[in-house]
Amino acid sequence: MQNSANISHLIQQEESTEQNDEMLSSPATLYTIAVTGGKGGVGKTNIAANLALAMTQLGKRVGIFDADLGLANIDVLFRLNPRYTLKHVLAGEKNIEDIIVEGPLGVSVIPASSGISALANLPASSRKQLIGELGRLANMLDILIIDTPAGIGDNVLSFVLASDEILVVTTPDPQAYLNAYALIKVISNKRKGRFNLLVNMVKSMAQARETADILQAVAKRYLNLSGISLVGYIPNDARFRNAFLREGAPLILEYPESRSAKCLKALAKKFITAMERREQSTDFFSNVEEFQSNQSRDDKEIED
Repeated sequence: MQNSANISHLIQQEESTEQNDEMLSSPATLYTIAVTGGKGGVGKTNIAANLALAMTQLGKRVGIFDADLGLANIDVLFRLNPRYTLKHVLAGEKNIEDIIVEGPLGVSVIPASSGISALANLPASSRKQLIGELGRLANMLDILIIDTPAGIGDNVLSFVLASDEILVVTTPDPQAYLNAYALIKVISNKRKGRFNLLVNMVKSMAQARETADILQAVAKRYLNLSGISLVGYIPNDARFRNAFLREGAPLILEYPESRSAKCLKALAKKFITAMERREQSTDFFSNVEEFQSNQSRDDKEIED
């Protein structure tokens, strides 16, 4: 595929505005969804894992990329024991295909490394290397779900800003949606477009709507931003929180008729419908590279 073949060239070449425009308009084969939240403990990783399975059930080839590079979560949830991780890719010992492990329903899991603090703050050169490796996935997958860590560091922003869709996960807890607002503020300063909001751990759909209304009102008032859409909610369900730990299986497989599972399946359908309606996806790899290039310039200006 042309996009994948040109990744290394894109990384090496010096980008101009005209070249960026060309890359952003080129067809992409990989639909990317960044699942983010700004605050830990909102259920982001659990949602990312179950969403990947729901999309697989709908006939898509789905991968999940654990972008919490220094603290692996996805492989732990799926009870996988990967022999190789991103650490080996960045060391030049393995290609990205070599480290993929098969999760439930055949979901492709790209494992991070647990306890490797250096991976949590990758230098620009290593991020570029990782981007080049991710280019290989365009021939293997239809959808890549990116499970980002909490916070708004460079590793988070580089993947969030480049994705086709941004799914912001929050809860009705004021601290959680204030952190979600802070994340949206940072992203909206760098990228225009829609934010998909998922409210987890709610008592009712009305509480999800109330939480969304607060976020939307604050964003409209202080950011003049009206592009936050409530795309779903997950009930405050102990089975959803504990399915991986107690049953050793994700909720969507263990309790497929539960309200939480139905909410996740509905969300999966929404994203797949959006993907199929889109004539051209954002070029994920070029966008990450553009962000890295801009970030390097910003860093240089700060140093100067």
